[in-house]
Amino acid sequence: MAENILVVDDEREIADLVEVYLQNEGYTVYRFYNAGDALNCLETTPISLAVLDIMLPDMDGFALCRRIRQKFYFPIIMLTAKGEESDELNGFELGVDEYISKPFSPKILVARVGAILRRSGKTQDEEAAVSMGGIVLDKAAHMVTVDGERIDLSYKEFELLAYFMENRGIALSREVI
Repeated sequence: MAENILVVDDEREIADLVEVYLQNEGYTVYRFYNAGDALNCLETTPISLAVLDIMLPDMDGFALCRRIRQKFYFPIIMLTAKGEESDELNGFELGVDEYISKPFSPKILVARVGAILRRSGKTQDEEAAVSMGGIVLDKAAHMVTVDGERIDLSYKEFELLAYFMENRGIALSREVI
């Protein structure tokens, strides 16, 4: 089963180029030219990683990132012409995992997508859910439930909980944590 990558960029040539490069590496790509269509896609399609532009016609990429982070915890790469330090810092504060300025190398983008998916543990052979007691952590849906009730966690909280649940019974040093 291929990883699902969401690509949102209003520059059709760039979005199409990114789609081709990612598809050539075996990823399934859901490409959109605006935020509204991308948000609709997220309601029905499990996504492994998103590549977002900041300057979109209907909503800026920061607002889109904020909306995504309200429900989902998959990695996000900002791919944008806005390369100022303040823009990058704003992106990282919102939970962006990588910030790439245009012009960019499509091959480097694909390599970073692969590296982020490997680092975040979202690989094709990953187990979909981890459970312990009444806690169920569904990595594919990026959702946590406790005794059947959904719990909203920040991106970092979700990642920490996943790490601890996957490493239960193992003593971890302060440096590792």
